[in-house]
Amino acid sequence: MGRPRFETSLRTFTATLALCTFMLPHMVAAQTSPTDEVPADAPNVRAVSPEVAQAVEALKANDRQRAAAFLRPVAEKGDPSAQALLGQIYLEGVGIEKDLYEAGRWLRSAAANGEPSAAFALAELTTDRTLTPPGVDPSDAEAMTREATRLYVLSATNGSLPGQVEAGLRYAQGIGTGQNMIEASRWFREAANAGSSAAQFNLGALHAAGALNGGSPDHAAALPWFEKAAAQGHPDAQYNLGLTAAQGLGRDVDNSVAARWFTAAAGHGMADAQAGLAYLTYQGLGVAKDEKKAAELYSQAAEQGHLIAQNRLARLYVMGRGVDADMAEAWKWHSLATRAGFEDAELDARFAKFISPQQRSDGDARATRWLEGKASQ
Repeated sequence: MGRPRFETSLRTFTATLALCTFMLPHMVAAQTSPTDEVPADAPNVRAVSPEVAQAVEALKANDRQRAAAFLRPVAEKGDPSAQALLGQIYLEGVGIEKDLYEAGRWLRSAAANGEPSAAFALAELTTDRTLTPPGVDPSDAEAMTREATRLYVLSATNGSLPGQVEAGLRYAQGIGTGQNMIEASRWFREAANAGSSAAQFNLGALHAAGALNGGSPDHAAALPWFEKAAAQGHPDAQYNLGLTAAQGLGRDVDNSVAARWFTAAAGHGMADAQAGLAYLTYQGLGVAKDEKKAAELYSQAAEQGHLIAQNRLARLYVMGRGVDADMAEAWKWHSLATRAGFEDAELDARFAKFISPQQRSDGDARATRWLEGKASQ
């Protein structure tokens, strides 16, 4: 049916990176990795100066020039909140001339003064090469990556929740630092206990991958973290819970629980969950048997390029189960799966006996149109 999913990176503002070090290798791509529920950092909750409060009001009124005028005097005196806001204003360049030099200068001052949002912003800007840290050669990719990681860890140390998630991911992947699963788990746990579903999910993934147990998967330890993330609507956690229930990983097999979690994850459009739910629905495991519904679910996953779903859909079209028998449509999905490396000798034998040249030609044309449609997306 599948293997547990692992969200491999969650940069809070952008997409995901690939984590290829875990033992269970089914990695989650950007489109199925939700942005964290934790908002982007604001300056630390602290008593702000009257000038910063006035600047915030000016920003609410979209008057950035006035905001900058309030902020500059206190920023020059070392107020980290003012420095962070002033840096952001220069970075955005809306209502005031954009100035990356000034943005970097003020954000670095704020970060040095303990403002986590500034350190996180600098890490992001270094990662996407918008800013080059002082003394770092922008053509030295390794040096840039090390500096970004240092800044993420600095933001995490000063209390940034997204910084803690990213710090955990970088230690887990060995990006800009040595790989260290203990440090990764420490930062994930910090953010997980503060309510980050991404951190909860990734901490569960470490346990499930055996990263914290000498390479031996510990599904029982992973489950509570997946459950916390799933309760917040994290689709990959929901899928993993469905899979653990279906396969009895760290728990007794319970197909009704599997179907419930697959349904939740499928509601987010996740192809793996759609395929898993289709299997249960076709077999009548944990849910009422419904071949038509199973075919619909396989079709949804197949349209996303899910190879197992494409193979199963081809079989349904050959047999006329849940759909009208259609050898051309069956050949379309079989050929697509085969081209991508999913072979099925039994189906090959059936097509060799029963498909006509015209049906094969029609199926090839449909497959070509499908591939062209995907390429244009």
